[in-house]
Amino acid sequence: MDQPHPAWDYLIVTASSEVQARAYTYQLDARWKSGALADFREFLVVADLEGKRIGSGGSTLLCLLEVLSREVRPEKGTGPICARHPKGRSGKLDPSPFLDASPFLDADWPAIETALRRLRILILHAGGDSRRLPAYGPCGKIFVPLPGQAKGGAVLDGLLQNFVPLPAPPEGSGQVVVAAGDALIRFDPAIVRLVPGALTALGCYATAEESSKHGVFCGASSQLARAEGWSHGQVENLPHVVPVRLFLQKPSPAVQAEAGALDAAGRSVLDVAVMSFGAEVAVALLKAIEAAPDAQGRLAWSPAMHEQIMARGLDLYREICCALGTEATAEHLIDSARSSGSTWDETSLRRLFDKLHLIPFHVQVLPECRFLHFGTTRQLITTGLEFLRHAGIPLPADRVLCLNNVIMSGGSLTGRGSWVEACRIKAPVSLAGQNVLIGVDVEEPLCLPEGACLDVVPGRDRQGQAVWFVRCYDIDDTFKDTVQAGATLCGKSLAEWLAAVGARHADAWDASIPEAKRSLWDARVFPAVSRPGDYRQWLWMFGPAPPNDQQKQAFQRADRYSVAEVAWLADQEAFARRRELPA
Repeated sequence: MDQPHPAWDYLIVTASSEVQARAYTYQLDARWKSGALADFREFLVVADLEGKRIGSGGSTLLCLLEVLSREVRPEKGTGPICARHPKGRSGKLDPSPFLDASPFLDADWPAIETALRRLRILILHAGGDSRRLPAYGPCGKIFVPLPGQAKGGAVLDGLLQNFVPLPAPPEGSGQVVVAAGDALIRFDPAIVRLVPGALTALGCYATAEESSKHGVFCGASSQLARAEGWSHGQVENLPHVVPVRLFLQKPSPAVQAEAGALDAAGRSVLDVAVMSFGAEVAVALLKAIEAAPDAQGRLAWSPAMHEQIMARGLDLYREICCALGTEATAEHLIDSARSSGSTWDETSLRRLFDKLHLIPFHVQVLPECRFLHFGTTRQLITTGLEFLRHAGIPLPADRVLCLNNVIMSGGSLTGRGSWVEACRIKAPVSLAGQNVLIGVDVEEPLCLPEGACLDVVPGRDRQGQAVWFVRCYDIDDTFKDTVQAGATLCGKSLAEWLAAVGARHADAWDASIPEAKRSLWDARVFPAVSRPGDYRQWLWMFGPAPPNDQQKQAFQRADRYSVAEVAWLADQEAFARRRELPA
């Protein structure tokens, strides 16, 4: 007997590259097989095109194009997708009235809208590099493990706890929910009320200073005129839902005040990077990128729009939301986009505004919303402890977060304020504090000084041979910053650290990287070893004593890699299996 249709049709996780997509595929497939994704008919992983960042807006629309290619002609579904589970929970593909339809010869928008009206789609954007969290670069922030959870529980699983129960739209409306996948957001999904026929975003009150780093909604009175030609729900009957006058992207407190975004307490409504829209809005967005049939009959953006998005990206907030709102103008879009980093030319932005500005835009202000960011190495510890507090799980007395480890006979773990994950511990481990230890086999006593972080990643070297990448760094090292901006390694200036080991810039960076852009992220300073226990040969990198001649020579001879390379060369399956505890 067939099981009931799942609550959602698609779970889509976006990735920045084919390599990252393969990592996500492994993680999602394991969850599918375990039944953890039973609320979805199928899952997809959609990677940015050609290894280039296309922005959250470009990625969102690429996901919709991929869904339409499957719903209309699923046998042709061979686009920018790295994984899908082709069967529903019943063991067969759900029937579709469009399975035998012709290709999109003339972009049959009524048929496209009809297809979208019967679908619920959840898109989680997870295409970041994890430049401030290198230990989880191979799996991405969305798969960072959560403390106190069942085996393998990660940020993704916490996000699904919030998004799966979201209220379903009215019958025949369709629903696309888009959210950021790099932080764990907590709110009550039962109170969410979405406006049919509009784009509804979620917001929460924050100080003007906090909001200045994100997006800000300027709310309007519900009595303001609606955009002509659209259907609207009764906004007045939806709690805390108001039309949006203007959307501001990363506005200073002064700009927020000038735009009337602040309330009497000096707070503004912060964008929490969650939005929902139905088929009507989805079609409008697809029309805005000039979607039309390609040579194979698949719906795709136009060649001109393809060139624009590939060269400049399309941000969901900067180039799209800033075009929306009852008081939005082309000039507002141009000024907002430019001030927040857009490189779109003025003519293109005006054309985009003309196609978008009539889309109704609303915000629901949540009475309570929490963000748990696992964005930096230090936040693994601080946010991990905060997560346990909010979950009502007793905090460890020593504040050492122990996840997915196996502590064997003779092994022990002592320390304070640290994160230890996916380790096999057969000998005593002593942590001085603020340490991160990941993926390490401890067969002899190991002591780490305060702030020292050590992770060992299985992978392949440039010749394809099995190796283990050893990364020694400090909890506050700035992988994202350039050398000129003060990048550090093991708590010391990166430039000084390289000089201390006798390394030239040419030893650390490829000549194609301009001097002004050289950072720890792309510096070849982390050795690859032939055995996982050989990490001990490199603990001297922590200091504090300067390296001796033997250590300098070892560094010069070593096969060294950057964090960026490790993200590409890591053995994704071995990385994930490390989190699967043995019986």
